[in-house]
Amino acid sequence: FEAGGAAGDAARVVTVVVRGSTQNVLDDIERAIDDGVNTFKQATRDNRFVPGAGATEMELACRLQRVAETTPGLDQYAVARFAECLEVVPRTLAETSGLNVTEAVTMLKAAHESAAAAGGADGATAAAAATTATTA
Repeated sequence: FEAGGAAGDAARVVTVVVRGSTQNVLDDIERAIDDGVNTFKQATRDNRFVPGAGATEMELACRLQRVAETTPGLDQYAVARFAECLEVVPRTLAETSGLNVTEAVTMLKAAHESAAAAGGADGATAAAAATTATTA
């Protein structure tokens, strides 16, 4: 790892040396590094974020369910069905993380109903994390 430039420079040059067993592995690592660098650059330029791990979709689903309850007529069913469709994202994340899908989605829905708007599926700990967002 080598960093160039003076300490106060806004632009820095970094050299990363990567080793891999095949050219395909090296290409994948290069793509991952490039994605990470570009994500960091974008995140530092624009600080508007939404929570991940299905939290945004679950919050929208909960809010749309509340809207559906007050919507008159047949439109109520369309709004409720759309809200249900948004739950596919946290459900899929929970399933691919090895969580009990029904339990995880129920916990997430309960967390969002109790104002934990940033609660999402935590695949690292194989649990549904009900965290609250702190925004600056």
